[in-house]
Amino acid sequence: MAQQKPKFEITEVRATGCVRRAAASQCLLLETLDGATTYSFIAVPKPQLDTVITIQGKAHQGRSACKQGIAIDIVDWEPTEQMCVAQQKK
Repeated sequence: MAQQKPKFEITEVRATGCVRRAAASQCLLLETLDGATTYSFIAVPKPQLDTVITIQGKAHQGRSACKQGIAIDIVDWEPTEQMCVAQQKK
């Protein structure tokens, strides 16, 4: 019997990026500054849209109300005092 390789899972997340509006009202998106990754999260209090923040969290287990990006559970977030550059229309 062939042994299955363990599935790689993200357990801890630390990222800096721009806060964007998500399709689901309670959710927010964090688009990393390099544009390579988008995380979805729910935070209380909510950070302001179009600001740059640093988040710390862990992979969300199970289903998520947020239907975009990689769902994570926020442990902490901090503003960086920067504003995001305007999104380019594609």
